[in-house]
Amino acid sequence: MIKRVLILLITLLVAKTGLVYANQADNHLRALFLYNFANYVEWPDSAFTRSHGQLHMCLFGEIEFLPMISVYDGTLIGERQLNVFQTTKLKEIEKGCHILFVSRDKRIELPNFFNQIKYTYVLSIGERKDFSAKGGIVSIVRTSDRVQFDINLTAAMANRLTISSDLLSLARKIRRLK
Repeated sequence: MIKRVLILLITLLVAKTGLVYANQADNHLRALFLYNFANYVEWPDSAFTRSHGQLHMCLFGEIEFLPMISVYDGTLIGERQLNVFQTTKLKEIEKGCHILFVSRDKRIELPNFFNQIKYTYVLSIGERKDFSAKGGIVSIVRTSDRVQFDINLTAAMANRLTISSDLLSLARKIRRLK
């Protein structure tokens, strides 16, 4: 637990320094964000087919930071092993994900996609400012001097996810949609 808090704090400290990051540094930061989101969100037991089933992180589209996030494949998130999976095919996502990262190149498919998936327990993450306003849960946004995130708390609760108050306190915006 202390290790996860330390990683989250270091990630956010680096993000808030105001330095202009190169693309490679942004990729590392996005990978750290995804890993930390997994550590600060709770899924109900009913989200898993087995009591200690894997936590599936689906990366949908072309993922620039795939080598950086892949290092976390197989690590433990609580008592569950993280399974990192990348695809460009919508059919492969429909099998089920606990965490769904949607790349910029696949965001055009989102309106139909959110209407098609009717299952809960999915932490959806995208990189567009309005991602969380259009049904997603977390928007990773690049401002002029840092990388931050917004959270749609209403969508998280509808998906029966519990987001840690520690993570909520670090969000740029928390949306509570009606």
